[in-house]
Amino acid sequence: MTVFKGYLKIIRRNLAYMLGFFGIFTAICLLAANVFGGSQEEMFHPESVTIAVVDQDDTALSRAVIQMLSRDNQVTVSDLDREALTEALYIRSIQYVLVIPGHFQQEFSGGSASLQVTAVPGSTEGYYLNSRIDAFLNQIRIYQSAGFTPEQAAEKVLSVSGTGSDIKLLDTGKTEIHTYAAMFQYLPYLFLAVLIYSVSYILKAFRNRDIRMRLNASPVSPTGQFLQGCAAFLLLFLVFWGCSMALPLFFGSLDFYTDALLPWYLANTLLLLADAASLAFLVGTLVHDDNAINAMANILGLGCSFLCGVFVPLELLSENVLRFSRFLPFYWYEIINRELGTHTALTGPLRSTITQGFLIQGSFALAFLCLTLAVNRRMVRQA
Repeated sequence: MTVFKGYLKIIRRNLAYMLGFFGIFTAICLLAANVFGGSQEEMFHPESVTIAVVDQDDTALSRAVIQMLSRDNQVTVSDLDREALTEALYIRSIQYVLVIPGHFQQEFSGGSASLQVTAVPGSTEGYYLNSRIDAFLNQIRIYQSAGFTPEQAAEKVLSVSGTGSDIKLLDTGKTEIHTYAAMFQYLPYLFLAVLIYSVSYILKAFRNRDIRMRLNASPVSPTGQFLQGCAAFLLLFLVFWGCSMALPLFFGSLDFYTDALLPWYLANTLLLLADAASLAFLVGTLVHDDNAINAMANILGLGCSFLCGVFVPLELLSENVLRFSRFLPFYWYEIINRELGTHTALTGPLRSTITQGFLIQGSFALAFLCLTLAVNRRMVRQA
């Protein structure tokens, strides 16, 4: 088992990469657990912005603007103390400052009025409130052009904008996504990043001229060397997969291990591991430089993650992107993981989706492996 021990020695040298990425992924899982742990109904709530308003006009129009902003935000009417407002904006005790200058209503009727706003640079709250105020004032202009006075126009717009809507979530028959399913959403990035680094550096070490000469001179046959190498990689992959499957234990999601769909979760992650490992072997066979390995790990890890719904939900991706993503195995992993996370039992449609996804993932793993063997055989012949 000399070759097997050699592979394990190289694996230990690159263990820091695996532990580093595993730590990063643990932090991502914690964030996912906090975001997706609650119910979907709790995810929909109005945002409130802390606003300081300096009203130097004190007219019906200025009071209407303040009333409109006060409906969904925390509005404080203050004096024009620029130093105090600047300090409050700096320490984020307020997020938006609105100054309504004197004669605003009079100038507004003439079409030359302007407000003075200050927000945290680049904040979405600033853009959002600017658009709300512009839309509110544009509606008042429309009423004024129809012959209403500023007071009447402000009253009409406030009454219309105050109309609420009842929003109900559609009952699709699915349960809310489980916390552990939300954590498993990020597994493709973890598997790709860690395995590309690990496999590439291990193969690079065994590509060394002295090591290859020693292996060729050893009494171990090429078949035996190949089998021992496969055993070492298989041990690495299984240990890595086992650590990944222990993540729900660390986050208190013990119901994962009693889930009725647990075998399907495990099978889905094993196929994901096979896809990531076969792709890592292909990269390790083609790429020999450290900088190139880093580039390929980042490009493939981040690229596939953004395209296949790891970091960006599939619902937010355009149809053109989804057409391309369907040709990647990680897309089908995400589809199955999401379906498993929103079901409590194996139904007919779910079984069909899982079967289709498993076949596609398995086909990709086999294709990557065959391509790797073909490339490796060609490189050996050229050497």
